[in-house]
Amino acid sequence: MDENIRLDAGICYIDPERNGILLECEEEFFHITGYCNDDVKENGITLPMLFTENNRKVAAEIMTETSMRGKAFCVRVPLLRKDGSEVFVHCTADMRDKSRVRVIVCECGCRSVVDHAHSTLLRKISEQEQKLQMIAENTNDVYYDYDIENDVMHLTVSITRYNVDYDNCIYGYMKEKMYKEFIHPDDLENVVKEFHKASTMPCKGKVEFRTMAYDDDYCWYQCAYISFADENGKVNKFFGRLSSIQNLKNLNTKVDSDSEYISYLLATDQLTGLLNRKGFNRRAESELSTRDEKSVYCLVYSDINDFSYVNENFGYEAGNKMLKDFAVCLEKGSTFVIGCRIYSDFFITLCKADTRDELIKSVEKQNVSFTELQKKRYPASDIRISCGMYVIPPTGDVEINTAIDNANLARRSVKHSSSILCGIYSQRMRMQKLYEQSICNELHAAIANRKIEMFLQPKFHLETRTIIGAEALARWRNDNGTYKMPFEFIPVLEKVGYIDELDFFIYGEVLSTLEKWKHDGLDLIPLSVNFSQHHITQPRFVENIIRTAEHYDVDNSNIEIEITESSFSGDTQMLFSVMEKLRSSGFKVSIDDFGIGYSTLSVLMNAPVDIVKIDKSFIDNIEKNKNDRDFVATMCSLIDTAKKDVIFEGVETDAQAAILCQSGYTKAQGWLFDKAIPLAEFEKKYMYKNKDNKNNA
Repeated sequence: MDENIRLDAGICYIDPERNGILLECEEEFFHITGYCNDDVKENGITLPMLFTENNRKVAAEIMTETSMRGKAFCVRVPLLRKDGSEVFVHCTADMRDKSRVRVIVCECGCRSVVDHAHSTLLRKISEQEQKLQMIAENTNDVYYDYDIENDVMHLTVSITRYNVDYDNCIYGYMKEKMYKEFIHPDDLENVVKEFHKASTMPCKGKVEFRTMAYDDDYCWYQCAYISFADENGKVNKFFGRLSSIQNLKNLNTKVDSDSEYISYLLATDQLTGLLNRKGFNRRAESELSTRDEKSVYCLVYSDINDFSYVNENFGYEAGNKMLKDFAVCLEKGSTFVIGCRIYSDFFITLCKADTRDELIKSVEKQNVSFTELQKKRYPASDIRISCGMYVIPPTGDVEINTAIDNANLARRSVKHSSSILCGIYSQRMRMQKLYEQSICNELHAAIANRKIEMFLQPKFHLETRTIIGAEALARWRNDNGTYKMPFEFIPVLEKVGYIDELDFFIYGEVLSTLEKWKHDGLDLIPLSVNFSQHHITQPRFVENIIRTAEHYDVDNSNIEIEITESSFSGDTQMLFSVMEKLRSSGFKVSIDDFGIGYSTLSVLMNAPVDIVKIDKSFIDNIEKNKNDRDFVATMCSLIDTAKKDVIFEGVETDAQAAILCQSGYTKAQGWLFDKAIPLAEFEKKYMYKNKDNKNNA
């Protein structure tokens, strides 16, 4: 133990969470302080209250640290007795019970401790000054020592070379505001605030400011400081270092500039200079959140029709030039606010005008202008713009992605129209899309729950009126027992690609039915099943057809694969290959809806098919129109030449049946004979075990 600390000690117990209030004190503590137990109980004395005035703030901070962090303390400070005299004490905290901290207070020999500390401090200061002097002479940093009482700033370098009449010492630095000559006016407030803080209590900190005391122009410096108090707790000086941070500021400025450029690149389409989708969404939300209620705003979704024509025939540079032309055309529009290239040749623009008609006219005008320009460059092309407009409600929040989707719905509604320059969104379009989404979302559950059912429509011999086969068709049963018709869901499923699941489900039902009939000893008839054009491009379509059939005890010759004539609009060589593989596996192949315009008789001559189904539109008027009868006869004669079997669809009257029969054609289906009916009803009407019985219609 220090020789200046007495062995006898006073002990008190304090609550640090209540600012160090005295809870209990031993007799020796009262002897040291001059207080008594009644003083403590009646006056609510705290330990910081016993410190001298200059040290109470330090004591309060100690109590805060002890209360919040459970931090012990050990300090030597002057303590104020009850009679006003001072005694130098050594205080040590025992933290075993944090709610009732035990403090040992020992009286010290004040003068000897102070003298010893003073001489030790002087020696250390001298050593430190020598060290700092050596550092100052070998660094670009500037060290300073500020004497608060005498208001003198001591520097480690001379500043006379900077046209200021001072050497290493600046007198009247704070009181006469000499600092104003060195510090940028905009930074004065912060610097003065920090100096005042350092002069009031022992602390350390940093402040940044611009000064031209050490450079030819204002440059950024960082001032680090620490302030010290004398034995009475009064701050009498602080010490610090000035370091140039101009390079760091320059670097930060460059980083900020680079960040802005990176943000620009991240939000911009590099080809056209318009925004990309992410940047557009952000800007559009900002624009619309503060929109002028007197103006009309809209989103326009556009794409360039036959854009691939330019890429394929003139190269990608020409295609890029066209995209840039359209971007310029958009930006020149009188109602243009911001624009975006989403991808490829698809664009979105946010437009603003006084009226809805003005918006429409402006968009149509820019589309015509662009079309005319491209027509001059590519006379053989039909470059047009398909676009849709969504007029944004004047009030309320706007969900940008939904608004873009609405504009796209309007665009798609006029995609194949050459007369409508701009489609306008209506609620009907949204309802249609929601309906399509519901169809897609419900399909798999409908199949699993057998709400999708196979109906069969019989095919008949026109002379004998006996059944010769049937076509499998899909029906979707609603919860109320009614049925969705094919036109209500098949086009939707074809659009999104879900038609594969539906077609193969019905195909599986056909196979299962044929197997059941065979095992039940019924007379078998061929069943035809439709497959969409979408299947033809699938690499394993034929393989899936064959492998699925292998799971059933059926003869492939009883299965007729119907492929719609629209399939001929694609790769005919691939189509022919598919047909050949199916026929070589024993399946019959037919062309459905023949004659509606996708194929030609010359293609049909070479097509590896067994049956051609003539669309009903060719026989609708054969009763009344001789030209129609002659056309059908000529067309069927050519089909006969190609050695294809013929069956007519949509026969609805006896007169139609008689005319076809008289012309030598004996196979047909249609409502004259029967409509498509559920499997159970079909079996009851047409399927018999006794092969000697004729299946009369």
